[in-house]
Amino acid sequence: MFKKRLFRFIKWFFGIVFGLMLTITAILYFYKDDIVQLFVSEMNKHLKTKVQVSEVDLAFWGSFPNLSVDFKHVFIQDSYEKSTEMDTLLYSDRIRLKFNPMDLWRENYTVKSVEVSPGTLQLKVNSDGLSNFDILKEKEDSLEADGFEMKLESFHFEGFRVSYQNNATDQLYKTKLNQMQLKGEFSSSVFSAQANSDLTILEARSGQVTLIRNQPAQLNIGILVNQDSSTVTIPASTIFVAGLPFNFNGDVTKEEFKFHLAGKNINIADAANSFSLSQSNDVKRFEGKGKVLFELDILGNNVATKPAIVTCSFGISDGNLKDPMSNIRLNQLNVDGKYSNKGGKDKEFLSLKNIAFVSPGGPFKGNLLLSKFDTPRYEGNAHGSLDLAIIHALFQFPSIAEIKGGLDVESDFIVSTKVSDEGTSQWIEKCEGQVVLKNVKAQLVNDKRVFEDANGLIYLRNDEVGMENVSLRLNNSDVAVHGVFQNVVGYFRKTSNLMVNVAVKSRRIDIADLGSESKEQKLGETRAFVLPNTIEGNVSLEVNQMNYEGHSFIDLLGEMTVKNRIIRFPRIAVKNGGAEIKGSLSIEERSPEYLYLSSQLVSRDIDFKPLFKEWNNFNQEVIKSENISGRAQASLSFDAPFDMRNGIVSNGINATIGIQIDEGRLKDVSTFKIITESLREPGIRTYLGKENINILEKKLLDLKFEQLSNTLIIKNGVLTIPTMSIISSALEVEVSGQHSFKNDIDYRFGFRLRDLKAKKESEFGNIVDDGTGMRVYMRMYGTMDKPIVEWDKASRKLEAKENREAAKADAKSILKTEFGLFKNDTTVKRYVKDRTPHEELILDFNPVDSIDELFKEKAPRKKDTWIDRKIKTMKKESEIQKKESEDKLDIQF
Repeated sequence: MFKKRLFRFIKWFFGIVFGLMLTITAILYFYKDDIVQLFVSEMNKHLKTKVQVSEVDLAFWGSFPNLSVDFKHVFIQDSYEKSTEMDTLLYSDRIRLKFNPMDLWRENYTVKSVEVSPGTLQLKVNSDGLSNFDILKEKEDSLEADGFEMKLESFHFEGFRVSYQNNATDQLYKTKLNQMQLKGEFSSSVFSAQANSDLTILEARSGQVTLIRNQPAQLNIGILVNQDSSTVTIPASTIFVAGLPFNFNGDVTKEEFKFHLAGKNINIADAANSFSLSQSNDVKRFEGKGKVLFELDILGNNVATKPAIVTCSFGISDGNLKDPMSNIRLNQLNVDGKYSNKGGKDKEFLSLKNIAFVSPGGPFKGNLLLSKFDTPRYEGNAHGSLDLAIIHALFQFPSIAEIKGGLDVESDFIVSTKVSDEGTSQWIEKCEGQVVLKNVKAQLVNDKRVFEDANGLIYLRNDEVGMENVSLRLNNSDVAVHGVFQNVVGYFRKTSNLMVNVAVKSRRIDIADLGSESKEQKLGETRAFVLPNTIEGNVSLEVNQMNYEGHSFIDLLGEMTVKNRIIRFPRIAVKNGGAEIKGSLSIEERSPEYLYLSSQLVSRDIDFKPLFKEWNNFNQEVIKSENISGRAQASLSFDAPFDMRNGIVSNGINATIGIQIDEGRLKDVSTFKIITESLREPGIRTYLGKENINILEKKLLDLKFEQLSNTLIIKNGVLTIPTMSIISSALEVEVSGQHSFKNDIDYRFGFRLRDLKAKKESEFGNIVDDGTGMRVYMRMYGTMDKPIVEWDKASRKLEAKENREAAKADAKSILKTEFGLFKNDTTVKRYVKDRTPHEELILDFNPVDSIDELFKEKAPRKKDTWIDRKIKTMKKESEIQKKESEDKLDIQF
């Protein structure tokens, strides 16, 4: 019986609840549009600008026991006259208004709380003092809706960004409300409220001075509001900024506002840890003793064009600090600081007086006064030793990723900034002293270079900066500099060029180490000039080894001049690939990152094998380092554009290369192998003979020669090889052709058919070639990947034409020499017959006269008859005809 009653109770209970839920849901469904329209209309009655909402929804169960109206994707545009939809005053993913559902039944629409989820509120004041948030209507212009009231009890913000930018006063404040809760009777004329907030202060800046940036803060303060007198009072309370406690209070009236913030027993180590940007949870924290003094006052009026007056005093007295990472201590730490913008921009200043501490390097004292923040003026002095690691750990210079080492400083300086038509420029009014670098190591942000072991003396003499034995390592490179920089003041004023007269020495320089970015990082970025336009002078270079993209230049010596983005080396000497090179070089940057190279170079002793190996066979596969040997002399005249991102522009190369090779050897050259293989085709093989082709191949694949001279030309991306003879003891080959940088080829080869056969000897000695005989001409063209080899008919015709021209010239020479013809033609030379070696048989026989006389029989003298005389005449005429015939034959040839 009990179970039945319990079951009946549960059934009725849940039935009633379910029915009630259905009833409420049905009521909300039927009255949803009316309720939503009421709220939208009411909001528009109080605003000068329309509120754009993508969706409005009515929710009950999600905000039970309250009823809520959700405005999604709320957007309010700036109130400026010419603002567009890109100018945002307020945006929120969702704004929720909550009220009691029973009020809905009684048609009493009373909003009790407002929830604002992620979004932004951007308050602005332009340079004329006009604000972008003038969107509320005057009270007398607003229309009251029956039954609609705003009895707010709480505001809740989550992930909401708020910014205030006043261009008239040059002030900027940005914060992010991670969580913020405001509670109070906001509808009352006099009420108190409580504010609890977890926020991040993104930036607070007054003028050019950033007061705080990217620091967390927690607020738990009371607020007293009197709407009748338009006053807001913030009683004294404690707030936390970067985890440090501060006393805070303030007052706001119709005419003015004022706030006071003071440090509350802040320990020096806590301050260093809280405001050091490099600290994280897994990094050891600073240790130390002493107190930080801090007091900030802000006083302003409600006129948007007048900036608030900010005064701040801070300091440290007899503190000490230890960095656990480097185990470096600063003892007897003192500083007296003050900031004020009272009196306007002309009197704004930041003063750091009596800066003093003792580090392991020794004591340090200094003063600094910064004024005129629009055109900053720095005045101060520094004396003593600085440890850069702990200084950077404390102050976190934004452009420096890492720095350590020591500085010994003795300096008095005044540096001013002026605004010219070309922009701001700085110059030194006074700068005297010196800086000694002691094992400094540094790396800049977004810079791959690491500067290490920097040592040496830098002295300052107003307009002159000198370096005495300043040395450093840069990744794998090292540099030592000694010299003077003049016109320093004019250089910073941008009124004159910086004059340089220095000597640079190095054991090793890798060109890749000098750039702040790699080639890959530069791609896609805007091009900028690399060579300076405002620096000129002389630099003496002495580098033992310089490396560039896999190439090594040894014992580089030269004098360098710099001016107008042009670097010239009037005299330079260097070794590369075993060859000693001398000459001149000019580098001119005509447009950003585009250089123009011009050089005149000479090398007297080039060893081909190491040179080809050094330059990767000059990016070709025809003749490699293992195929060539010998020594050469070369002279180079070279002009070419150079892109710093992509290298030499090959089509723009204009070069003339004079070369002489001694004791050369070409072994197993693939091109010669292709030629002999083409000769083995059936028709050609039958004509030349298999044995002759084999002999030719053997000779071409191991070609030795005593000397070869030629002048090569590179232009429009094509290497032109004028006709040259490779003369060896075994074979004479004539070669000419063209080879483009795209590996398109057109080579021509010529040799005598007689050279294909082995040399023979007669019983009288070696048979000497008289230069006659059939010549074979071949052509190889196409590409290196797929060369085409064929008979060169054009060269054969050209040879025949040249022979005919030579025969004509010889005939004219003979006629001029023998008969005196063509006397007035200076182009016709006298004929000189070639002398060729030949065999002579000489008999030397001198019998004794007395014996001749003894054994000699005297024959009677025979009388000449007419027959004898006729025979002698015919014989003489025959000899004359024979001589004339021989002369005529010589003329024809």
